Amino acid sequence: MGCKNDIDINAPYKDIAIVYGFLDQNDPIQYIRIQKLYQNASTTSTSQGAQFADSLYFDSLNVKITNITKNLVYKCNRVDTFPKDSGFFTSARNTFYAVSIPKNNAANDKYELDIFYPKKNLHFYSQTYLVKDASIPIRKILIKLEPSNHTFTYKFTPSGSAALYDLTARFTYKESDVSDPNVFVIKNVDYPIAKSVSYVADRETTLSIRSVNYVAYLKSQIPYDLNKIRTVVGISYIAYGGSAEFETLLDLSKPNLSIVQKNPLYSNITNGIGIFSSRNFIQQDQVLDLYTITLLSSELPNFTR
Repeated sequence: MGCKNDIDINAPYKDIAIVYGFLDQNDPIQYIRIQKLYQNASTTSTSQGAQFADSLYFDSLNVKITNITKNLVYKCNRVDTFPKDSGFFTSARNTFYAVSIPKNNAANDKYELDIFYPKKNLHFYSQTYLVKDASIPIRKILIKLEPSNHTFTYKFTPSGSAALYDLTARFTYKESDVSDPNVFVIKNVDYPIAKSVSYVADRETTLSIRSVNYVAYLKSQIPYDLNKIRTVVGISYIAYGGSAEFETLLDLSKPNLSIVQKNPLYSNITNGIGIFSSRNFIQQDQVLDLYTITLLSSELPNFTR
């Protein structure tokens, strides 16, 4: 009796939600991407099935976000108006679910995402704590190239609900053409101060930025162009805060140097795959010392006072 060597490549289909969503209380609208795990039928090729929107999206969902701490429910509305770049999968539809939530820095509120698929009576859900605003005071910045070890400081107080931070000093300038100085654009150069670093919650932290290094970095990022006129607008400090789930995702995404070259797949979606978490973006303009404005205007390419 011979052995049967047939392999059924397509297992029985199961509806699994693929979720990507980060709450940021400083965004006026929160967008949650919800798709379904793609699997083409045995009678359809992968490329053929990828051209059908119902292969990627659920035909109907009831989506809500609940502030568990305060027992407040916010209904998410389906949005199909964002264009999608063409590619392997169809661009005929690009669905998100949108909702507005109130800003609140007073409490460590916990939020739940609940996705209900009535056709199959399925629930997909997840929970996260909302990342609150860091505090960045307004300070006067003095940049000097002499002595060469001169520094200026970045101060901020991290939120207790953030597990890690990216910190940035953003230089903003105005650029116009020599031929028409009245038409201009505003441009930014972001100087990375810290990336994915944990800080003690609710304790003011001070970091030093070496003036020589900062000016050299700006020079490297702004091209010399005699056809342009530029003026200094200002410097602002930015703090990007990430939740504990985001920290875990980053840790598991790092290169694996062990013998077994495989990282575990991170997901915090019950009955689904993906991530529902929280982040926070806050930007605070600083005050530039007159000496600093003069220095930057003379050191940076094609700048004028």
